[in-house]
Amino acid sequence: MVTVDPGSGSEAVQRRRTWVLGGALLVASALAQLAAQGPLAPLHRAVDVLFVAGALVLVIGLGRAGSVTARRPLGTGAVIALAVVLLGLPFALDAVLRDADGYGSGQLIGVAGVLTMVQVVVTLMLAIIAVVQIGRIGVVPRPWNWAPLWALGVVVATRLLAMLRLSPLFADTADAAGALFVTGLLGVINTAAIAFLGIVAIVLGARTEPGSVAVYSSNAG
Repeated sequence: MVTVDPGSGSEAVQRRRTWVLGGALLVASALAQLAAQGPLAPLHRAVDVLFVAGALVLVIGLGRAGSVTARRPLGTGAVIALAVVLLGLPFALDAVLRDADGYGSGQLIGVAGVLTMVQVVVTLMLAIIAVVQIGRIGVVPRPWNWAPLWALGVVVATRLLAMLRLSPLFADTADAAGALFVTGLLGVINTAAIAFLGIVAIVLGARTEPGSVAVYSSNAG
């Protein structure tokens, strides 16, 4: 075994800067989401902007070595498309709803409902592709390369439970205060999953240090 250092220091710096910055943006997104549930509701849009910014930093990287997808087309493209959907469709939805008065309002509201469903389905599909690619590529150390998949599972589960809780089928099972508490709790769990992902990225980035690389050769002696 021969130990060399073929530019590993610069690659470690790229990973450290990328993962710490991307993780910090994800944590900021989670904090903004908590604030948006209270008196700072206007921060709601900032949640998606911060999350998208963090995701893009992590997949594009501050240098190729920092990319958690190694800049491979499928995983990287899925996150970029996810960013477009998360930031683009809400503006289209707002534009539709602004015109949903007077003649044809019923049709416009129907279009808004379709756009919402499209956003949910497309977002989930792109997110699944992205987290599976991050896990399979393995740039992030094991087992944390699957942390995005864990977080996605928690987010999807909490969203489904919240929808089920608000379903008319369960409207009579508890009073309004109880339903509000459960919905708020699920929201906190959802936010914690995003914060967890950001913290993992920050910790892994902080632990990344320039160092030597072990190169194995079959020509012994």
